[in-house]
Amino acid sequence: MNYLPLQIIVSLFVLLVIFRLSRKFKDSILKTSEFIGWLVIWAVVLVAFWLPNTASYLALLVGIGRGVDLAVYSAILIIFYLIFRLYLKHDKQQQQITKIIRHLALKEEDEKKPQ
Repeated sequence: MNYLPLQIIVSLFVLLVIFRLSRKFKDSILKTSEFIGWLVIWAVVLVAFWLPNTASYLALLVGIGRGVDLAVYSAILIIFYLIFRLYLKHDKQQQQITKIIRHLALKEEDEKKPQ
């Protein structure tokens, strides 16, 4: 089959994402580890689209029947990991908000007390 149009579209998209990642890293929005992690993920996407037999070969190495199955399993694991990280960030933010609210409430209460 001829995948060339799709490969070109995906490649342009991945290059755009990598460009945006680079800008965020340059602006210190992303940590080095985050930048490298995302860069690896997008590089794997490019390799999978340009060399689809690579995914099948890797799948056989780890005992999975098809390359597509390996891609789906990997994507699910990555998504679960990212959801877990988001949960931890959300929990930390909730704790910080609670601490700020308590501090403001105590400060407001002190200001209302007669001198």
